[in-house]
Amino acid sequence: MTTHYRDDQIVVTSAYLRINDRTWQLSELDYVWHRQITPDWRVRGRTASRGVLNVLMILAGFAGAAVLIAVLSSAYIELKITPVPKNTLIVVAILLLIMGFVPLIWEWALTRVDNSYDKGDAIYEMWATVHGTQILLLRLPDATRFSRIYRGLQRALEEAES
Repeated sequence: MTTHYRDDQIVVTSAYLRINDRTWQLSELDYVWHRQITPDWRVRGRTASRGVLNVLMILAGFAGAAVLIAVLSSAYIELKITPVPKNTLIVVAILLLIMGFVPLIWEWALTRVDNSYDKGDAIYEMWATVHGTQILLLRLPDATRFSRIYRGLQRALEEAES
């Protein structure tokens, strides 16, 4: 028996499909198909948060440019007054300390954006005809996980047919 997909809730093998506590033999599945349905508030929230993160990252770039210009102009003005721009050097030291955390924050934000694209913008359903009755096997808001499960089931069904 070959396992085509396995996680905490779903197992697809060459003999059966188990989703949570329900199990079907592959020979019981007459026809299997999938469809996308309109997203619910969780999926729309994921899309909205992706947009907010994108806007914040763009604004952070503009804010960084504005701070750089402000520090350079402050240093120029302070150099005209005193030979060593002490206040500007303190500000630069503080900014460098803060900039040490910027890569961590950007990595977190970019990972969140990437994951939201991977999960998709819809809800995905897997249906099957079992003994003449259409039943909903699975409903997921995660496109990547859904496609792995569905492809595993396709391979198992193809293997069972041959």
